[in-house]
Amino acid sequence: MRILTVDDEPLILNGLVKIIREAAPSGTEVREALNAYEALALMKDFVPDVTITDLNMPEKNGFQLIEEAKQCGWCDRFIILTGYDEFEYVRKALRAGVVDYLLKPIDKVEIASLLERVQGELPSEFDAEYTCHAQRILAYMKTHFRKDLSLDHLADMMNLHPNYISSLFKKETGHTFVNYLNMLRIKEAQKLLLAKRDLPVSAIGQQVGYDNKHYFTKVFKKYTGTTPGTYRNSEHLGLIEGGMES
Repeated sequence: MRILTVDDEPLILNGLVKIIREAAPSGTEVREALNAYEALALMKDFVPDVTITDLNMPEKNGFQLIEEAKQCGWCDRFIILTGYDEFEYVRKALRAGVVDYLLKPIDKVEIASLLERVQGELPSEFDAEYTCHAQRILAYMKTHFRKDLSLDHLADMMNLHPNYISSLFKKETGHTFVNYLNMLRIKEAQKLLLAKRDLPVSAIGQQVGYDNKHYFTKVFKKYTGTTPGTYRNSEHLGLIEGGMES
C-alpha cells in the first residue's frame, strides 16, 4: 500500500509520518508533502492508494487538493486529519467522499484500524477489476480471433500492459496468449472443415486467421495430431490434443 501524508507544519508532519509508518500494514510505503502543490507533484508518479491530509494549508487547502487529485486520477481515497471539529467541515468532507475524518492529535490505534480497512478494500477492488478485465479480454478474443491479433494489439485495445494481459491469460486459462489464440482458431477450423467440405483447406485457414496454408497445417497438426485434410476425411473426430477442451 502507498500512503501520502500532507501537512504544512514540518514538526507535525514528521510526527504523523512516524506514527503512520508504525501503524500501517507491513510493506506500506509512506511519503510526505508540506503543501498541496508538493503533494500533487508527488502524486503524478507515486499514485498513492490513500492520502492523509490536513485541511487548512496556505494557497491551496485540503479540499482543493482532493478535488484536483481526483480530477487528474492520481488518488481517489482521502483521510482528512484536522484540528477543527466543526460540522461544516465534516459535512463538506462527506460530500467530497473521503474515507474518514479524524481529529488531531492522531490516535495510533484508530489510524491502524482505518489503514487495515483500506488495505482490505484494495485487494477486493483488485480482484473485481481483474475479473472484469479477464471477461472483457476473453470475450474480445472469442469474437475477433479470426483477425491478425497480437498481444500488443490487445494491450492497446484494452489500455492494459502486455505483461498484465500475459499473466492474466495464464491465470485464467492455464495457457499463454498465443496458445489460447491458436486453440480458438483450430476449434473453429475443425467445425468449418466438416461443415464446408467443398471449401479448400487454404480457404478454411484464412477464415480462422491463417493466411499461410503451410503454417495453418503445421499449427492444426500440432493441436489435433493430424492434418486438416486427414481430419476432414476421417469419420473419427476424437479430442484435440495439447490440452484443448472439447
